[in-house]
Amino acid sequence: MLCPASCLPLLRELAQWRCLLGWHRHHGVSASSAVGLTANTGQQQQLQQGSEVRARASRPIGYTKPLLSSQFSSAGCLLSLHHSEKPDHEEVCEFRPYTCPCPGATCKWHGSLEAVMPHLMHVHKSITTLQGEDIVFLATDINLPGPVDWVMMQSCFSHHFMLVLEKQEKYEGHQQFFAVVLLIGTRKQAENFAYRLELNGIRRRLTWEATPRSIQDGVAAAIMNSDCLVFDTSIAHLFADNGNLGINVTISMF
Repeated sequence: MLCPASCLPLLRELAQWRCLLGWHRHHGVSASSAVGLTANTGQQQQLQQGSEVRARASRPIGYTKPLLSSQFSSAGCLLSLHHSEKPDHEEVCEFRPYTCPCPGATCKWHGSLEAVMPHLMHVHKSITTLQGEDIVFLATDINLPGPVDWVMMQSCFSHHFMLVLEKQEKYEGHQQFFAVVLLIGTRKQAENFAYRLELNGIRRRLTWEATPRSIQDGVAAAIMNSDCLVFDTSIAHLFADNGNLGINVTISMF
């Protein structure tokens, strides 16, 4: 027969196993399934880690999106651009098609820079062309109601320039005149020239000097940025003669 004192260590060990088994039963998992759950969880973590490694390996190191050609590459643009840079470049690309530079016209023509002058001469025959670097641009009947445009061409230094005087009604009863010179050429070519507009009257003179705009920019951009000679009706009448306004135009080359 065993001594009660010698049985105490065995009883304490049995009590510990009961507590362990009771805890697993309380959570609905047996001791054997708890061991299996731990093993399965480890396998799932390994599988997840393995899939992440494979996914990273499938992406080339230093991968970037390919560069794109300009939509005007067929016209001569050789640039290759990132997709985020492409829209901004194409907005100012020197090889984009030119539109008809005549202000206020409904002409929908567009084509290459070399085709602009032939278009103007064949379609807009009413535009007068004067030769020389110093001419007089005569705008007749400046008192005509509503918005009016006066256009003339000036040819010098082996280039053609478009002279534009535009009258706009900013609000009822208040009209303004805008005079500007455009180069039939690129923005880079325009930087080689300067122009001066001058209104002369009795003991009066109004002068504007600037770099001509390219026809790529157009008259509207010059007016919007106030990059032109601006005067109102009262000033126009000071320099006009019987409703006609003469503007001296001088082109110089750097």
